[in-house]
Amino acid sequence: MKKVGIARLPLNRKEKISPSARFGTMDIFLCIILGLFALAIIFPFYYLFIVSITPEEIYANNPTLLYTPKVTFEAYINVFNDAKIWNGLGITLILLFGGTTYQMFFTVITGYAMSRTDWLGKNFVMNMILVTLFFGGGMIPYYILIRSLGMMDTIWVMIIPGAIDTWNMFLMRNYFASLPKELEESAKVDGANDIQIFVKIFLPLSLPMLATVGLFFAVGNWNSWYNGMLFNHSQNIKTLQQVLQDVIMTSSSAIENPHPDKINTESVKMAAIFFTIIPMMCFYPFLQRYFVKGIVVGAIKG
Repeated sequence: MKKVGIARLPLNRKEKISPSARFGTMDIFLCIILGLFALAIIFPFYYLFIVSITPEEIYANNPTLLYTPKVTFEAYINVFNDAKIWNGLGITLILLFGGTTYQMFFTVITGYAMSRTDWLGKNFVMNMILVTLFFGGGMIPYYILIRSLGMMDTIWVMIIPGAIDTWNMFLMRNYFASLPKELEESAKVDGANDIQIFVKIFLPLSLPMLATVGLFFAVGNWNSWYNGMLFNHSQNIKTLQQVLQDVIMTSSSAIENPHPDKINTESVKMAAIFFTIIPMMCFYPFLQRYFVKGIVVGAIKG
């Protein structure tokens, strides 16, 4: 019996293309644009730090310096030794942790309630909440309300009024509504109540969006100063941003300075600014991936 052979087909071997060969003119142009954009973002922080470590006589002769031939940390020593800075930091940390937890609790449970479809009066409540997103009562009624509630010159004026952020609540509502309803139905079949469904199923699945909304609240509380400026006149409950505002707005530094003739006032201001922004700059990158994931998942689910 004659064996029938199978003809071998020639293999189409393509030459390997190195990644550098695919790097075209447009890629170079985009890299230059992105590099300039990154430089424009980084340069203000670099200049701020350079000024903060520059002596008075050098900065006076060259305010636009790109580097300093002499380094001094006297401005940072004055900032770190000032009691108002640390007191403001303490108040800001209370807002950061206590205020963020308080706001997250009410915003998340409200968003979850608005995502459910089986309760009477939901549309009416939703419309009332939606109105607050576009219209406000005005500054004078708000001031009268705060004063009538007895929150003047207290730390509560910077926490209690911000219980629910309407925009963040809608983000949570849309995210909860995008999750499969079969999860809730199967949990009810297994005997779970509404609280158990919310805590054990929906919250673990919503960690990216929780991190995103929590980041929004944390940044807002760290930068909080407006309500304190309007309703707090006590030096003991000034936030870190209010102390920084005093440093920047006054002609002479609000920082206690034992040697005013030896310390550059601009250096003290820049050191105070640098001290204020560094903690949030270090904290933000750890939640950046959750921020991107939360926005993307919330946009494509449904």
